[in-house]
Amino acid sequence: MPALSGVSEKRNEHTFRWEDVHSVVGPQIREDGNHVWPFNPAFPLDVRSFAFRKARIARLTRHDYCELLYVHSGEARYQIRDREFIAKRNDLIVINGAGYHRLNKVLQGPFKVVVLYFLPTVLRTFDAGGEDIAYLMPFLLQDEQFPNLIPSKPGLQKEILDLIVRIQELLPATGEHPRLAARTYLQMIMVHLINHYKNDVAVKEAFEKREKTLQRMRALFDFVEDHYQEPITLARATAVVGMSKAHFMRSFKKVTGQSFDTYLNHFRIHKAQALLASSDKAIFTVSREVGFCDQSYFGLVFRRLVRVTPREYRRQFS
Repeated sequence: MPALSGVSEKRNEHTFRWEDVHSVVGPQIREDGNHVWPFNPAFPLDVRSFAFRKARIARLTRHDYCELLYVHSGEARYQIRDREFIAKRNDLIVINGAGYHRLNKVLQGPFKVVVLYFLPTVLRTFDAGGEDIAYLMPFLLQDEQFPNLIPSKPGLQKEILDLIVRIQELLPATGEHPRLAARTYLQMIMVHLINHYKNDVAVKEAFEKREKTLQRMRALFDFVEDHYQEPITLARATAVVGMSKAHFMRSFKKVTGQSFDTYLNHFRIHKAQALLASSDKAIFTVSREVGFCDQSYFGLVFRRLVRVTPREYRRQFS
């Protein structure tokens, strides 16, 4: 893999095509404030560069994807839930999208941001004893007091921006090698964020607690890998980790950001995606092999999580 290097200003200007955020994102926000980014279902990772108009106030929105913003120029007041902070050139903003947020006011223009969007599933390999979940910790840990703003720090922003540029150069990542490379660069970004937050007094203790809980859940992740084709009840899951039902449900949601049933569905759909892309097995057979007894329910869950039908997903690999 090529050695990392800083990204020059000249390269930045030539790499990023600035779009008006109000024209692109504004129309995509639904009446209830939810925003659905038009990802490639086969590889939900994207990089965009936006300019904000000084006279416009963005709508409050939330979403199911993760968002990392690099402030390229300018200064603005940003709002996440009921908190506000000032974002300046070279700052990073880390958002999991669960709470309503927006850019409240441009204080100094031109305000431009380079944005990395991705669904958590792009990092979920589901075959590493839960190690993939550890990458997502900076996004899973976010509560009302989480420090979403990472002020300009020598070296950190430059390394992360360079990795974002490398990802952008690989997109739309239609082949196996570009996807592997893009996912690796994304993992490297996550490691940078993890190292930063591990040393942040505000979240250091929370990080350590989540790591201990994740370690305890590893037996269950391995169990799911071996038995996902069978019915796995909540009682069976709690027995594997030796927890009460209430403690397990609370702990699992904290460490993964999902309920166990949701995690299991994601796991099975991930396996189904691999089968649909690499085999010509009938969709009914695929649904059975990944643990769904009902093909209609399989299709419903698949479309909800991947945003296309199993048939449409397979067509992308034809």
